[in-house]
Amino acid sequence: MFLGTVVGTVWSTKKVPQVNNLRFLIVHPKELDKAPTQSMVIVADVLGAGVGEDVICAYGFAARKAIQPANPTELAIEAAVIGIVDSLETDDELIKRIMRASSSDER
Repeated sequence: MFLGTVVGTVWSTKKVPQVNNLRFLIVHPKELDKAPTQSMVIVADVLGAGVGEDVICAYGFAARKAIQPANPTELAIEAAVIGIVDSLETDDELIKRIMRASSSDER
């Protein structure tokens, strides 16, 4: 799973039948320090998230299971919104220590 911010909507009139009723969003993932990464992810959305909202997303089987619990293997998606964030509370000092430790491990 990952946290991200909705930055746009993808409109597609021609799609495979399994995703005909799904809405797609462009989500900008966040890193531990709450800064966005450089990449974007297209995610399926059945919750109605809007541009500017923070969302919780799942990848792979977990995403398909969240959208179509009865038969997830027949759903042609890789990521999905599974929650819209109401608030986010972090310990910024703890995150800084984790980031410093992580960067020193990479050396």
